[in-house]
Amino acid sequence: MTRDNKLLVIALLLWGLGEGQFIYVQPLYLRQLGADPVGIGGALSLAAIAAGLAHLPAGYLADHLGRKTVLMAGWALGAVAALAMFLAPDLTLFVPALMAYSLTAFVLAPLSAYITEARGALSVQRALTLVFAGFWAGNIVSPAIGGWIGATFGLRYAIGSACALFLASTVVMGLIRPQPVVPAAPGGSRYAPLLRNRPLLGFLAVSWAAFFAFQVGFPLAPNFLEEVRGLDVALIGLLGSVNALGSTAVNLIFGQLRRPRRGFLIAQGAFALSLALLLFTGSLPLLMAAYGLRSGWNLAVSMALAQVGRMVNEAETGLAYGLLETVAALAQILGPLAAGALYARAEPLPFTVSLLLVLATVPLVWRFAPRRDAHSATEALTAAGERA
Repeated sequence: MTRDNKLLVIALLLWGLGEGQFIYVQPLYLRQLGADPVGIGGALSLAAIAAGLAHLPAGYLADHLGRKTVLMAGWALGAVAALAMFLAPDLTLFVPALMAYSLTAFVLAPLSAYITEARGALSVQRALTLVFAGFWAGNIVSPAIGGWIGATFGLRYAIGSACALFLASTVVMGLIRPQPVVPAAPGGSRYAPLLRNRPLLGFLAVSWAAFFAFQVGFPLAPNFLEEVRGLDVALIGLLGSVNALGSTAVNLIFGQLRRPRRGFLIAQGAFALSLALLLFTGSLPLLMAAYGLRSGWNLAVSMALAQVGRMVNEAETGLAYGLLETVAALAQILGPLAAGALYARAEPLPFTVSLLLVLATVPLVWRFAPRRDAHSATEALTAAGERA
C-alpha cells in the first residue's frame, strides 16, 4: 500500500471511531427529539438528499480542481456540522445540522478516485476495500462506546465525543499529497464518452435497484430492536460494533476477489440472510450474526465502485464515481421514506419487503453486472459489450 493510501486509512480510522459513536443510534436520538417513525424516515431522507445533490458537483470539481482540495473541504465541513448537531437542542436545528453532516458524503467520489489513482500495484477493488476497511475498523469499538455514553449520559453526548476525533482525522487528511489533474483527451470533451457509455449506464440502473432493496430494510433496525425485540441502547450500540467488525472482515476478505460481480452477489446474499434473522429471531447471538451480515450493504457499494472504475477512463473517474454515489444516495433518499411508511403500518413490514426486493434483484445483478475482471476501460467495455 502506498504512503498516501496509508494516511487515508488512518484518517478514515479516526473518522470511523467518531461517527460510529452515534450513527447506529441516530434514529433513536431523532425519536428522543420528538420524531415519529415517518418523521425519522423523513429526516434520514432529507439527509440523503443533501448527500445526493453533492456527489456529481464534487466529482466534477475533483476532476478539475484536484481531489485533495475537495477532500479537505468535506472533512472540515463534517467536523463543523457534527459540532452543530451536538449543540442543537431540538429537531428544528438538529435536522439542518444533520443535512450539513450528510452533505459531506460528497467526499466519497473524489476519495474513491484518489484511492484508485494512488493504488500502486494493487487492483482497484483491493485498494478500495483495504482503505475503506480503515473506516470500518474504527467502527468496531466506537458503537459500543457510543451506546454506553448514550445509556449513561444521553445520546447527545455520543455526538459530542466524536468531534475531537473528527478534528484529528482532518489533520491527518492534510498530510496526503495532491494528485495532478488529468487533462481530457485533446480536442474532445472530458465527459462525452462517459455519457455515451451504455454498459456503464445500464450497470448504474441495476445498481440503483439493488441499493434501494437494501435501503428499505436498513434504517429502522435500531427502532425495531428496541421497540419489538426489547433491546436497550447499549446493546444496540454493541450490535453496531458487530456490524463494523463484519464490514471490516468482508472488505479485507472479498476485496481479494478477481471479479467484483461475485462480491456484489455475495453481498446481496449476506444482507438477505441478515433480514431473515432480524425478522425471525430475538436471540442476541443470532441478532449479532444478523448485524454482522448487514455489512453486505457496504460490500455491495465497494464492489460496484470497483466495477465502475474499470468501465471509464482515468480523466472521467471523479464524475463516474460521483454518478454511482448519486445512484446510491437516491436509494438512500427513497428507501427510508418507504421504510418509515411501512414501519408505521406494521413494524416487521420494511424488513419483509426489503428481503423480497433483495431476492428479486439478485438475478438482475447476476445477468447485467460486468462479468470479467478488467483493469482498463477498454477491457471493461469489451466485456460488458459481449453481454449485450
